[in-house]
Amino acid sequence: MKRILSILVCWALFQPVATAQEQPKARIAGLESNPEYMSLLRDDVSMQQRMDSLQVVVDGMREKFVDNSGNRKKYSAEILRIEGEIYALRGEKSRLAKRINTIEQNWIMENMANGVAVEQTETSADTVMPQAAGVQYAELTRNAWFSNELSSEDYAVLRKAQKRESVVADLVDAYAACYDSLAMVRNEYAAADNEASADSLMSLFLTRQGRCNEISDSLASTWSYVFDNKTYLYDLLFDKQGRTDMLAQSEHNLFEMRRNIEKMEGLYASDAIVDYFFQKRYVVDYEIAVANAAGLQKAADSLAVVRKSIDGMRYRFDKLNFKRRYFLDYEPLKFSTKYVYNSKNPVPECTVYENGEIFRIKLGEFSARQPVSKFKGLEPVAYLRTPDGGWRYYAGGYRSVEELEKDLQTVKRLGFRSADVAAWIDGNYANSRAELEELMSKHFHIEITGAEELSPEVRRIIGQNAPDSEISRIGADVFVVNGFKSREAADLIARSVVSVDSSLKVTVGESGYGAE
Repeated sequence: MKRILSILVCWALFQPVATAQEQPKARIAGLESNPEYMSLLRDDVSMQQRMDSLQVVVDGMREKFVDNSGNRKKYSAEILRIEGEIYALRGEKSRLAKRINTIEQNWIMENMANGVAVEQTETSADTVMPQAAGVQYAELTRNAWFSNELSSEDYAVLRKAQKRESVVADLVDAYAACYDSLAMVRNEYAAADNEASADSLMSLFLTRQGRCNEISDSLASTWSYVFDNKTYLYDLLFDKQGRTDMLAQSEHNLFEMRRNIEKMEGLYASDAIVDYFFQKRYVVDYEIAVANAAGLQKAADSLAVVRKSIDGMRYRFDKLNFKRRYFLDYEPLKFSTKYVYNSKNPVPECTVYENGEIFRIKLGEFSARQPVSKFKGLEPVAYLRTPDGGWRYYAGGYRSVEELEKDLQTVKRLGFRSADVAAWIDGNYANSRAELEELMSKHFHIEITGAEELSPEVRRIIGQNAPDSEISRIGADVFVVNGFKSREAADLIARSVVSVDSSLKVTVGESGYGAE
């Protein structure tokens, strides 16, 4: 198995990169002499080849994962590792693309200022200036009709918005890849069989979740610029031409778009992706109308293809619920006629967990240590010393009170008539069913004020230390973090948040279930 994995990975890592005979062509004539630019192009090609090769390996491993149940753990671990490398490469490739675009734009601006004609290849069509009237282009805003109808300043904004479309598309793809990676980590976490592995996977999940949120935020910001400026300028064009019919249709479509977005708000992992899906459809429909009104048939045909692809876009990314796991030793009672405990195997001290929930049967409280014969036929049994020097004895370990109930009745029939429910919930102890009900009737929350948005660092601190909590905005600069079962846990997070950002005001509150 290990040999197969090693061969596959080595094959991917040593796939050929761009050779001297495969030098990428400069996307803008005149930049061939720029060594940094050409080096970046080569790196971009090489990185894409490596990503493609690694993806082939991952696809093959996924097939083996399905067909080979005996080695799934090894395959899943290797898939996670390689996908992490692909993810890192994708981020590096995005940075390369930004640098390449910056060099191209700077070169264009410098040469335009000097009156030099700029010749570009089709791969950089987004930076081509409008051509002579009568020449039509598939890319709508490249057509001379726009430069004739708009001021030079407005046209420059339109072209900038068009250029950012490619950045938005990359962010959408990056989010999908990040989400898929996150889902796989979540599934691995659910299947982890020990605390060390689970903690490592939880850390990885939180890191990638933060990255997914960053991508989502970048998408929202970048797309907002595109959407706002394109729709404003198209409205301006139709208003200038007195096309009230087109403006009315646009207003109707805008209302429908907003209604669809409102219906889906908060339902999925990324509102930004949902917003983009509906807003992009609206923009493309508007652009088709603009192209038809301007007689730009080539652009209209191209946009019809884009519209079809948008309809098939993946935008419903389900929320990935992540419940922290605590590796508690749950063990329902075993009943027999044998003596389980003796001088060589005495009743052990009860394990108290600081996190998680565990329910036990409290057999009773005694002023002195009880003989092991008292617990004939019961396993497991454990004890704790009380603050006044007494002895409490417990039996079993359960995930819920409901799971415990049947054994509790059996224990009472065996003579432990005062047996009751005992529970530890995130370090809080309930010594009876009444105390448990009181404990369960409370929850705690944190209120954070003083910022219009919580910083990524604050969100990371909350996510790492309270993965089961939920952050909600209840005002312009007020956030509430719900989901704490003890004041101690809420206080700890509150102190951590203040340590990260002392400008925030953080308070801990208590209320009953349903009051959130």
